[in-house]
Amino acid sequence: MKSALMYKRNTIYFFTSFIWTATLSVLPQVYFMSNYPEHKNTFLSLFFLLGTLASIAGILTSQNNKFYFFMIASARRRNLLTICCIFTMAATFSGLFWVKSLSLYFACFILMKFISNLFYNCIDRLFVAGSDREQLKIHVQSNLFFQLLGIMVAPLYFSFFTTNITQSIVLIWVIATLSTIFIITDVTKISPNYRENVRSFPKGKLNLYHQLFVAYSALILTAVTMLISMMIYILKDYYHFSNPAAKGGAIIGVISAFAVITVLMFGVLAKPQIKMKNNTKAYQEFSARPNGIAILVLILMTLVFYLKISSSFSVLLCLCSFAGISYGIFLFCTRNYASSAFENTGLISVYNNLPNYASLAGYLLTLQVSLLVKTQALDFSKLMLGMILGIFVLSLLTLYLITVKNKSFKEKGAVGL
Repeated sequence: MKSALMYKRNTIYFFTSFIWTATLSVLPQVYFMSNYPEHKNTFLSLFFLLGTLASIAGILTSQNNKFYFFMIASARRRNLLTICCIFTMAATFSGLFWVKSLSLYFACFILMKFISNLFYNCIDRLFVAGSDREQLKIHVQSNLFFQLLGIMVAPLYFSFFTTNITQSIVLIWVIATLSTIFIITDVTKISPNYRENVRSFPKGKLNLYHQLFVAYSALILTAVTMLISMMIYILKDYYHFSNPAAKGGAIIGVISAFAVITVLMFGVLAKPQIKMKNNTKAYQEFSARPNGIAILVLILMTLVFYLKISSSFSVLLCLCSFAGISYGIFLFCTRNYASSAFENTGLISVYNNLPNYASLAGYLLTLQVSLLVKTQALDFSKLMLGMILGIFVLSLLTLYLITVKNKSFKEKGAVGL
């Protein structure tokens, strides 16, 4: 019963994951392709760049203890802020369907990203602080389940129903309303006095091994973000497919679905990815071999896209299923390692913020490419795929440095992490 109630409460994570994925994968690409075809690459990269900055601003605001304690000061205030935040998220997301003005479209997206990240981090902090060990385990499992479900469903849904505006707006408001009801009926039972329970972890300086790990993770996240955010344009301008929105959404959905399935399968069936040795100090090793295979698959997949080895959509869709599996392996191994490297708690904090910073780097690169294309009359899609391919190769080299560094620690008998 406790598990069912917590899963019901945590539908809010499906809501946030659903709107975040939709605004990354399909909706803005279709909007700019339809309304500003000549400037779609520049506007889209600028759009994502400003959205990422808004997300980071929301995260930083949520870390302010004064704001957090104001939110949980009383059940009535908590419920009011919950309703305002969720309905603002739903309203600004709905605005992305019917707003035609470019400035208002940007404003809706920026506000949605800021409020959603602010609310997500505050409510997650509230749930964690009010949970015992058993409840926390259920919370983490349900959080992961709903986020992965949103990542998988959103691109598949919007690839086929992007033009059905009324249905999409009704759907998002239904999800928002249910999420609000479930949170309000649960959060009021949680004591708001957490001042004495707030944990402050010491932030240790990352050593070279961890720095290489962070660099490797950031490179993969940057490349995948760039590829997904421009997939529809690549299919339209480079492959000249008909109905690129549906086909691009389907490809993104397949990548996401196979990544989600792989993460779940690894979590349940695979052997632990972290190896422990009973020395005087705990030694933890990042599993480089499966990551190396996964990155090679991503490189080959990107190379096929770049060289146009096949123009068959079915073949590309099949290749993207392998890319999704590879991305899932990467996500599972890096998340598992970052969570298990407990002797340096600063690593998990850095890792949790990597998607936003990787997105920021990716969109800055995309904006520079779009501006370069305008001045040099180059092929935007080909240049983007070449840059993504280069980032994947660089990540493979970084992974090699990780294995070399790890080997040197083994030979010296030192703690490698």
